[in-house]
This record gives sequence, C-alpha cells and structure tokens, in this order.
Amino acid sequence: MALRKKRVFGAGDSDTFRHPLYFIGLLLISGLLLFSCSKDTEQKPAEENAAVQIRIENRSKFTLSQVLLETGGGGTRTYTDIGPGQLSDYHGFDFTYRYAFIQAIIQGDTLTLQPIDYVGERRYTNGKFSFLIDIVGDPPQYMVFDFRED
Repeated sequence: MALRKKRVFGAGDSDTFRHPLYFIGLLLISGLLLFSCSKDTEQKPAEENAAVQIRIENRSKFTLSQVLLETGGGGTRTYTDIGPGQLSDYHGFDFTYRYAFIQAIIQGDTLTLQPIDYVGERRYTNGKFSFLIDIVGDPPQYMVFDFRED
C-alpha cells in the first residue's frame, strides 16, 4: 500500500504565490488596510481662522474647573479654570446655535445641559459669542445658561 502525500496549500510550494486565491486574499487585505486608514472627519478649525468664536462667561460664585462645550456639530472644546466673574478666551468653532450641550465640573460635581434637538434654530456661521453660565445652589444643584452676541 503506497502512502500518498497530501498536498497542503501554502506548505512551501513555489506555486503558492501563483495561486489565484493568494492574489484575491492579498487584494482583500490591501483594500481593508487602505479603507481603514482614513482621515479624522471631525477636524477642529484653526482657532484664529474659525468664523465662529465662543467664550464662556462665569456668572456664578464657583470656579468652573472644566467646561465641555459641544455646539451641535460645529465642534467640541474644553475650557478650564474659569473663576467667578471671569471670561475665558475665545475658541474657534465651525458654527453654533443659541444653546449647546454643556457639561461643567464644579467642586467635583458635574452639571449638564443637554439639548434635545436644534430643529428650527438659527445656525450662526460667523461672529463672536459668549455663553453665560450661572450655577444655582450651594452645593451646586443646576446650571442656568444664556447666549450673547459680542
């Protein structure tokens, strides 16, 4: 009884690299690598070139340790250490609405303003604006917000 050697694809044959499945696999892997390497779609506008500039005005008696501002698709920025009565620096955005998602950290507590939607709201695409934040309660209980064109 003669033993037949079982042929295993890719077991060191010189024909391995000429096999059609090898080329198909190579093309699939190359395609996956090419399409998985994409640019960041949420690029931040250059601060000085952005058409919309927004700053935070702290109207409370607390220091705002950190304020996260998301303008509904126009960008996301974090402002830090804004003392009572102080104004932050302006930061650039693509656009804004009269209100936004705002998350503020005060004395270790996190307060959040969460918009439901922006349907029917005006989109501001250029100009300077202030988002005025006040904190109610001691300890902080909730945030009051206002919008001002500068």
